[in-house]
Amino acid sequence: MAHYYDSHLQRPHHFNFATDVVDYWASSTDAGLAMHWISQDRQQERKLSFSHFSRQSHRLAILLRDKLGVQQGEKLLVILPRVPEWWELATACLRAHIVLCPATTLLVDKDIEYRCNRSGASVFVGDSVSVQKMLRIRSKCPTLKHIIQLGDQVPSGVLDLSQLLRSIPEDATYTGAKPAVEEPSLIYFTSGTTGNPKMVQHNHISYPLAHTITGKHFHRLTPGQLSWVLTEQGWAKAAWAFFGTWNCGAGLFIHDDRGAFNPKVVLDVLHEYPITTLCAPPTAYRQLVLDEMQQYQRQNRPKALKHCTGAGEPLNPEVIRLWKETSGLEICDGYGQTETILVCGNFMGNAIRPGSMGKPSPGVPLHVIDLQGRECADGDEGDIAIKLDLFESSTFFGVFDGYLGEKGDLDRRLRAADGDEQSSWYLTGDRATRDKDGYFWFVGRSDDVINSAGYRIGPFEVESTLKQHPAVVESAVVSSPDPSRGEVVKAFVVLTPQFAKQDATALMKELQDFCKEHAAPYKYPRKLQFVDPAFLPKTISGKIQRKKLKEMEWANEGGKSKL
Repeated sequence: MAHYYDSHLQRPHHFNFATDVVDYWASSTDAGLAMHWISQDRQQERKLSFSHFSRQSHRLAILLRDKLGVQQGEKLLVILPRVPEWWELATACLRAHIVLCPATTLLVDKDIEYRCNRSGASVFVGDSVSVQKMLRIRSKCPTLKHIIQLGDQVPSGVLDLSQLLRSIPEDATYTGAKPAVEEPSLIYFTSGTTGNPKMVQHNHISYPLAHTITGKHFHRLTPGQLSWVLTEQGWAKAAWAFFGTWNCGAGLFIHDDRGAFNPKVVLDVLHEYPITTLCAPPTAYRQLVLDEMQQYQRQNRPKALKHCTGAGEPLNPEVIRLWKETSGLEICDGYGQTETILVCGNFMGNAIRPGSMGKPSPGVPLHVIDLQGRECADGDEGDIAIKLDLFESSTFFGVFDGYLGEKGDLDRRLRAADGDEQSSWYLTGDRATRDKDGYFWFVGRSDDVINSAGYRIGPFEVESTLKQHPAVVESAVVSSPDPSRGEVVKAFVVLTPQFAKQDATALMKELQDFCKEHAAPYKYPRKLQFVDPAFLPKTISGKIQRKKLKEMEWANEGGKSKL
């Protein structure tokens, strides 16, 4: 069996994360805990080995494939809080060639309906809360065959996961063949600017194996360490932690926190538990270095913390400075996407330049290119791009298969490489510059996707929700600067004559509450501005020019925009 953590990554012909990683560490004497889990109130604690996840995933694979008849390549949509069963199920899906489709617990009914139908999921697994949401729209999901619930009080027509597992022996072994590396393994939904969320498809090595780079070089993990990533499993960043950590034989620290982010709780947890590595979005770090948190942190230094990383949005240099003053540790910023692994970061041996994304990850052909697909000169702004070998002979494979279309087609959004017929550029959709020493500096997105506190929000989704309210004639949604979240959702709203006469403050709150109810709460517009129809800049064909609104909004630093 290959030691993927110790060896240089090569493109394998066959690979299965469950057998080649989880089962490997389960039989190894070098690995420590696979997971250290604590409940929301920190009163319950579980320390779970790789043997536990190996055994449970074998049983779940048998349950899904043999007992329920789920076939290779079918989709399983899962919405669970931070409980160990999520990782048991994820490992089982990879073992049994079932495509895992994670989704966040923040989704509302119609979000779940869209994801279920768009993916063609045949199985849904959730807790009591998400199952109730699914039951309300089940009749609209024709591909769904099974709804499985984790927890008590299982409704009629829903399968009880605990009860189902009682029929599978503790030592049962799933004996299916390993999948080919190009077979799909994961689908994540990511926001776009012109439509509903897109399906990002990964194969059995583009995430499960390639994230060894993320774990080994970015998080700097080794067997026996404990990594805490502040991300719920519905987001791709949690998969970075899942695969990167276990590939390295290190353990996941999981706090089943289901409330709003609380910086004091985070610092308490860092002080009480042997966490060696922390990865948090810049929004979290910004709250962790507030004046009162700095004072508290100086009195309660993290117990075992050795390394800190940040990803999800650009990290403010001042935050890096303040965190080092209080914790004694530098935050290593990094960059990647749902579509990729960590492709750029601050790695051991390179001095941190505050505000920089760092340098390309080991083995990643990352570049800054112009509109003609040519390498930009040092200091010139261009598109962040990864050079892909069209014949897949390259050792780098940490990029998605493509956006999965309704007819099963895959679109990688490639651009031809100038003068190179064997390669193409994958465009990340972001802009940057590269200095003479090879450091990358983030400039911004080349489209209108809003990145608020690490959440990617497509303006189309928010505009579509607002349009459902009788007060709204039309709206335009853009990002607006925010000192805490980096940027937030702002909606410019044209009202009907009837509602235009109502109290503006009360109507703003009504529209915000409406968005929270009819879309995932993190998408609601934190800023609203009522405008006349003529205010919205449009093309000759009548399309709203969000780019102009965004430019005005940022030029005015989030104040009242003027044409």
